Amino acid sequence: MARIPEAQIERVKRETDLVALVRSRGVELTRHGSRDFAGRCPFHEDTSPSLIVSPDKGLYHCMGCGAAGNAIQFVEKFDGVSFRHAYELLAEGKAAFQAPAESRVNARPFPAWHRCFIRRTAAPNSCAKWSSITMNDC
Repeated sequence: MARIPEAQIERVKRETDLVALVRSRGVELTRHGSRDFAGRCPFHEDTSPSLIVSPDKGLYHCMGCGAAGNAIQFVEKFDGVSFRHAYELLAEGKAAFQAPAESRVNARPFPAWHRCFIRRTAAPNSCAKWSSITMNDC
């Protein structure tokens, strides 16, 4: 596949409404200061708003788990797709207002296998329950 020109990537990041994108994934955002928004992070079990979305900068950052990035990276991480696929979804306008078919947001609180997966990818073998989880738990 051909490389995506940097100018097109920057255009998609600049033109994507990050607040609308995050809200389309089921995250409730409220004003945080004069320009930013705050909500519960969809990437870990969150009890208080720790996800900060800065639409002026086109960036998000979670103070709890450290997840951060731009619109393309948000779609990558949330939808579990590649960079190219996330870029194409945003470029076509499909990702901005459509949650993936099997959205993780509806499964709050996250099932045990998901929490273990997140912990395991951050620190392998850190979750004692990981070995006892079967595909039936997914």
